[in-house]
Amino acid sequence: MNIGVLKELLLSPEWQEIQELLDKTIDAKILWVVTESGTSILKFDENHHELCQLIRDSDEGSKRCQNSQQTRFREVKRTHQTIFSPCYCGLMNFAVPIMIDGKLISVIGGQLSRSEFPLTVEKCAQISVACGLDVKDVMAQAKGIKHISKSDQRNIMNQLSLFSGMLSFLIK
Repeated sequence: MNIGVLKELLLSPEWQEIQELLDKTIDAKILWVVTESGTSILKFDENHHELCQLIRDSDEGSKRCQNSQQTRFREVKRTHQTIFSPCYCGLMNFAVPIMIDGKLISVIGGQLSRSEFPLTVEKCAQISVACGLDVKDVMAQAKGIKHISKSDQRNIMNQLSLFSGMLSFLIK
């Protein structure tokens, strides 16, 4: 029953407003929503950063991206806590639990267009080699990505935890 309520919310105009608010306040975009078993409810592939879209177009990049998402999902499933961590190329990603009466019913994952560390020429070269991409294309997409401080990471983690709690309350 709660999954039905969640699906209804995800398809509502209010969800669009929630996504816009997340984007405006902390530059966060929702990428995926899954059940507690990992079954996909919705995907928002268009919300991936341009660098991620480039990387995901390669087989190796797509595999690495999926592994990063799966790692965050499993950690949320294990801890029932919000996770905020970098993907393999350094972009900050998150996964938030949706809890009802102490039980995990869903996980929502997303991304900030910010990186844990500066995306240097060397890091862009690493990504291009690993994914079979042109380094110039990787550098062009990475150019506008800003580094996020540890202090800002903590603040965003707190905001994402609050977001998780509010969504759980709304769905209940």
